[in-house]
Amino acid sequence: MTNKNTDYEILAQEVYQQILKEDGIDTIKVQHNVKIKGDSGQKHQIDVYWEFNMAKVKHRVAIECKNFTTPVSIGKIRDFSSVLDDIGNIQGIFITKTHFQSGAIKFAEHKGIQLKLLTNPTTEDLKSMGMIDTINISGDIYYIANTYPDIKFDFDWLLQNTNMKEGDPFKVAAYNCDILIVNSKGNTIKTFLDLENDLPRPTNTKEDQTGLIYKYEFNDKYLTWPNCPYPRLKVKYIEFKYDVFCTSMITKFEGNLAADALLKDIKSGEIHLHGNRTKWGKAGF
Repeated sequence: MTNKNTDYEILAQEVYQQILKEDGIDTIKVQHNVKIKGDSGQKHQIDVYWEFNMAKVKHRVAIECKNFTTPVSIGKIRDFSSVLDDIGNIQGIFITKTHFQSGAIKFAEHKGIQLKLLTNPTTEDLKSMGMIDTINISGDIYYIANTYPDIKFDFDWLLQNTNMKEGDPFKVAAYNCDILIVNSKGNTIKTFLDLENDLPRPTNTKEDQTGLIYKYEFNDKYLTWPNCPYPRLKVKYIEFKYDVFCTSMITKFEGNLAADALLKDIKSGEIHLHGNRTKWGKAGF
């Protein structure tokens, strides 16, 4: 069963990995569920963590994730601050999906802890960033149905090149994709299915059109199919009677599909949009 709290932590991990990548830093690995030993000897569980060296100085970042439905209290910030103090030389970030109480915000600012909201973007969020919130796509789809083929073989050729006699019964039994139109060398030109797909579809009206007729005429072309009694049989034309139906469609894309996670800094108001995350969309937080 999906653990929503763990999913939320992994989402934060993915968001910061993406941010580092966008900043051109591909060598730093953002980790999930890391144990770090403090000066007290106590091991602390960190939800999201990464570190890097710059100018021979180690920089470390620890993130506390709380998938709360109510604003985070000052007590939670104090607890996190104690962990950071015990570890030492580490930047703290506290993430939740709702908000922070005013006391928590003041204390975090005093301790240098960054506060972030990580949640679903709203239409208002997307509009504020100049993003399209809704895209409507409409159109008409024309499709063919009820196709009835009439095959006209070259019977003079049949009588001269096969042992068939006038009046002999004759049957074509195969799927349309297996019936081949070939040239005199046996090379495939099209399949019967190709002919059906190539039938013209008049698009000047949305009315259903029934009883349409179209004829393919052939010069030195032949039919063959699996289990055909002869290598190939010469054909003069194939005429189709068919219907064309029109279906109108309207597809609506909501703007929150363009970004399914929003990271917002409480102090600066800076916003980062994270790409599609199917698991979060299904599970929710």
